[in-house]
Amino acid sequence: MKNKYKIASLLFSVTLLLTFFNPYQTVSASTSGSTSDGTLLVNGQPFFPFGFYEVAWGQIPWHTNNFTVESDVASFARVTNVKGVRLKILKANMVQNYFGIVEIEVNDGSGPNLATSATASATSVHADPNHSPAELNDGSLSNDYASGTFPAMPAYVTLTWNSAKSFDKVTLKAWLCHTIAPTHYEVEVSADGATGWTKVASSYKMPAGKLSADMHQLAADGFNVMHPSADLDNGFDTSFVDDAGAKGIKLMPENIATLVNYNFLAQWKDKPAILGWSICDDCDPYIDPATAQSYQDAVRAIDSNHITYGTGAHYTYEPGYNVGSYVNILDTMGRQMYPIGTSIPMNTVYAAMKDTADAYRAAGKPAFGVIQTFSWYQIAPSLQPDPVLGRAPDASEVRNMTYQALAAGAKGILFFPYYYAPNNTTIPADLYAETKAMVPEINALKPALMLGNKTEVPTGNPNLRVTHWEYDGKVYVIVVNTSYDSVANVPYHQPGGPGTPANVSASIPLPAGYQNAVAKSMFTRLPSTLSIGTDGKLSGTVGAEQVQVYELTPVGKYDPLVTGQTLGALRNDFTGEAGFNFTIGGTARTVTSLGRFYVSGNNKSHTVSLYKESDKSLVASCTVNMAIGTADVSGFKYCTLPASITLAANTSYNLVSSETSGGDQYYHDDTTVTLGSGTANFAIFKWNGVWYYDGSASQSFGPVNLLFKDSSNFSMLTGKTLGSPQNSFTGEAGFNFTIGGTARTVSSLGRFMGNGNSGLHTVSLYKESDKSLVASCTVNMAAGKADGLGFKYCNLSTPASLSANTSYNLVASETSGGDRYYHDDTTVSLSNAWTANFAIFKWNGSWYYDGTVNQSFGPVNLLYY
Repeated sequence: MKNKYKIASLLFSVTLLLTFFNPYQTVSASTSGSTSDGTLLVNGQPFFPFGFYEVAWGQIPWHTNNFTVESDVASFARVTNVKGVRLKILKANMVQNYFGIVEIEVNDGSGPNLATSATASATSVHADPNHSPAELNDGSLSNDYASGTFPAMPAYVTLTWNSAKSFDKVTLKAWLCHTIAPTHYEVEVSADGATGWTKVASSYKMPAGKLSADMHQLAADGFNVMHPSADLDNGFDTSFVDDAGAKGIKLMPENIATLVNYNFLAQWKDKPAILGWSICDDCDPYIDPATAQSYQDAVRAIDSNHITYGTGAHYTYEPGYNVGSYVNILDTMGRQMYPIGTSIPMNTVYAAMKDTADAYRAAGKPAFGVIQTFSWYQIAPSLQPDPVLGRAPDASEVRNMTYQALAAGAKGILFFPYYYAPNNTTIPADLYAETKAMVPEINALKPALMLGNKTEVPTGNPNLRVTHWEYDGKVYVIVVNTSYDSVANVPYHQPGGPGTPANVSASIPLPAGYQNAVAKSMFTRLPSTLSIGTDGKLSGTVGAEQVQVYELTPVGKYDPLVTGQTLGALRNDFTGEAGFNFTIGGTARTVTSLGRFYVSGNNKSHTVSLYKESDKSLVASCTVNMAIGTADVSGFKYCTLPASITLAANTSYNLVSSETSGGDQYYHDDTTVTLGSGTANFAIFKWNGVWYYDGSASQSFGPVNLLFKDSSNFSMLTGKTLGSPQNSFTGEAGFNFTIGGTARTVSSLGRFMGNGNSGLHTVSLYKESDKSLVASCTVNMAAGKADGLGFKYCNLSTPASLSANTSYNLVASETSGGDRYYHDDTTVSLSNAWTANFAIFKWNGSWYYDGTVNQSFGPVNLLYY
């Protein structure tokens, strides 16, 4: 049998080699969308963007702010036989509400200044005739042209000649550069001086190859997204786009003037590297919704397969600050958060991100955090003249702002570096080192951030932000102290002083079932000062500006099939499915997750499948992505089944993982496994549709594993027969039941997931005798997956005790015209000698009993132990 395995592997290797050299093979373009809770999808798979805005473009690097004349030279391939040249002014420093230019010079190589023989004009003219367009080319450096106040952008200044000219250089000269000089412009030429203007240069002067070099660096350091300007002058070309796709970097190009050009979009839209199109920078306050909609329509008419993106400015934190105006236009929004060096406190990053994330999540769209990694002084000295107060963030602040954004619900993070100096177009080394250090942290958290059940925990302290996610049987907790230490971080300008001291006390309630969990700090470089106390809360002191991240593993909630392994030889020369055959013990068990052992360097996806041995029928399967998440203490990574399945007692099954020749490594069948219950029979593999048995007792390929649900966690309902659907009632509806002779503890409350349900429902448990509220929580029908019986649950913050032989009312809130649920002709079966008495509803403050034995509205359910 081992020989068959090797032959199979060899045959497939030959096939793979032929496929690899097939010249007609093509690579499909990526597509992007989102889930109902705002998780971004790429090719149908969850994707968490973590990367940078283009790290090397910038404005004109003016140095002084006096009457010293400074020059900015635009060189380009020599143009011939043209009668006009103009500067298209895109942005300018306008502290005095206008911009000025001392002189424009035009040269052909080292030849004389051709501008002095031209006629100058401008689209915006100052009221003072001493600043007329004639000053643009009079050869004097002692006067200047000035625009009118608040000129419309783009503004144009133009030189025209009566006879055709040839040249290769235009020089812009200015003074008071931080106050009134242009900062961004393009050079355009025209054959007749009036029509057919063509761009030949711009102020975006990225060094040759810099864009690709930056992209390569990001890819090497584990980032997955780059947001570049779609500008050929900056190196955005076919080679760059194809190389990004090969490096695994997704691109979100920005430059609306280019993107809406049909030829440009048609050229790039089918490239695998494209994630989406950035069409609306600083939407609020600079681009009104109607204009943004026109951009959206122009792009969508050409490309319907990729998201559109825009950013909201970080100038205010009033809830809904223009965010709602773009929710139904853009596919996703990035919130700019640049407080360091301004009068805005750092802790408002959370408020800004939450405002945006909540609005977009409600529409089933993602929102990204755009984090400051630049200095306000260096980008706008006229507005922030103090280099100390206007400093860049330090590494600790970048980390704190990033985790604030995550805690507030960001579904992606993009760092904004802007620029620093003419020859230094990347962010400071300490900030880049910090962003790079967060790559493995984000990778470990990605599954929970994208797919987990998110809960923002109220703390009563605006400087302490706590959010946790329940995912795959664990809880992941982010704790952020946004306050400053007033000594370590001086100077920091905000109203009232340089910062707020300090340490804060934390007492964080945890979901039901996790009050006695094992709390593990996920990242060794971050502090860990919290622990779960006897009150079942995560408590302790969080230092000023600290970020702490924990993984909580419940005690006894899940049991692995494989409890130990002795690893054999590594291999990756086979394509098929491989694992082992086992026999379940004398008790039926419920399986929630399937797993594969993680070998260092593994980064592919593997479908783990469970087959019944007797007829080889597929029982369950799911896909483990070895590139995300962290392995458990035994070395396995898991995927969660869409619905748990039950394995019959004393029955044999085959548990196998898909493998690909040349792909991830795994261990050969000389690996042995120890089971917590049941019997490990022999290694097994499936190749070309045929099963092969390989090895002796307790041996396995892989190895592979699965998780059993602990039998102490019960569902009250064991079955139901659904009645007629309805949604014409506003109130609470469910059923009355009597608990059996043993007191129980309730951990979760649930409501049945009907087709199309997407609302929020408060499920409540009342004691029948006095109608007192025992427990309640809210189920989000739009989030998570239903269990095997079709219910979705919310976890109680504190488990509720139910007395033996006592009756209770379990009901869910319903709204007329809202989610559909089932009428009281629905019947339910209960476990453990509990009794379903009758359907019940509460309306206008009064209780009504409806139906006969075993009937229920909803239906509703609970989990107990």
